[in-house]
Formats: sequence, C-alpha cells, structure tokens
Amino acid sequence: MVTIEYDTTGAYVDDCLAVARGLDRGFNDAGLASMAEDLPEQRQFLAFADGELLGFVSIDDSGPAVAEVAWFAVRSDSQGAGIGSRLLEAVTDRLAAGGVRLLSVKTLAATVDDDHYARVRSFYEGAGFHHVETIDPYPEWEPGNPCAIYVKPLAAE
Repeated sequence: MVTIEYDTTGAYVDDCLAVARGLDRGFNDAGLASMAEDLPEQRQFLAFADGELLGFVSIDDSGPAVAEVAWFAVRSDSQGAGIGSRLLEAVTDRLAAGGVRLLSVKTLAATVDDDHYARVRSFYEGAGFHHVETIDPYPEWEPGNPCAIYVKPLAAE
C-alpha cells in the first residue's frame, strides 16, 4: 500500500536525492547539485510503500497565494502506477487548504524534441496545468534548455 506523507524537517533529503539520481532521465549534474541545495529548505510530499521512498515532490513558496513545484521525481520502477498523480493530488489539496491559489511548475519546453519531456508535459497538462510561457534562454538554466512555465489554479475553499 502506498502512503503519502508531508515533511517540513528535511529528514528525507538524502532519500529524495537517491531517487533522483536513480532515474535514467530528468536531472543532469547541475540539476542534482541545485536539488541538494534546495531540498533542505523546501516542504516535501513523499510516497512510501513498505518503508521505501517511491517518489517525492518539493514545494517552493512564492508568496502567500502562490507556490511552485520545485522538484518532482518518481522511481523508474514505480512510474505509470499513479504515484505521481497521487503525490500531485496531495500537494494541491494541502496547498489549496492552506490558501494557495496558484501552483506553477517549470519543465523543458516543447521546442526541444524530447520524448521524455513530452511525457512530462503531458502529465502536467493532464493534471490541469496550463502552459503560459516559454522563456529561452531561462536565466537559471543551461543554454539550449528552453523553460516552459505551467500554472494550475487551485480551488478556493
């Protein structure tokens, strides 16, 4: 059985990094270094089964009513089983209950022909995110990686 837990202590940072490092695609060395720096300061939603971390989402607060999915990873052997959807649902439910009205996420833009990121964008779009802008070059990203910004309105209580 999969359980979703919420953590603000940073107790699972090393486990989250291990999940991200274990993926075939998704995070380059610069991304992993940024993740290692960011995660201790972020809230995390964690998916566990039998005591093993299957995936996580970390959240950056952009303001009282806006938050951003900063990092999101699900183990390769757990992808396609609804883990990411359950994590994202837990994120949106908790954030909306806390007064957040808009959730954003950044990913590689469709202007780059990449099957992996096409699936990532499709996942976000299926979860109710809307593409609002592509920025190229994005200031914090390596050249050649245009940034697609997606947003999802969260229901008011």
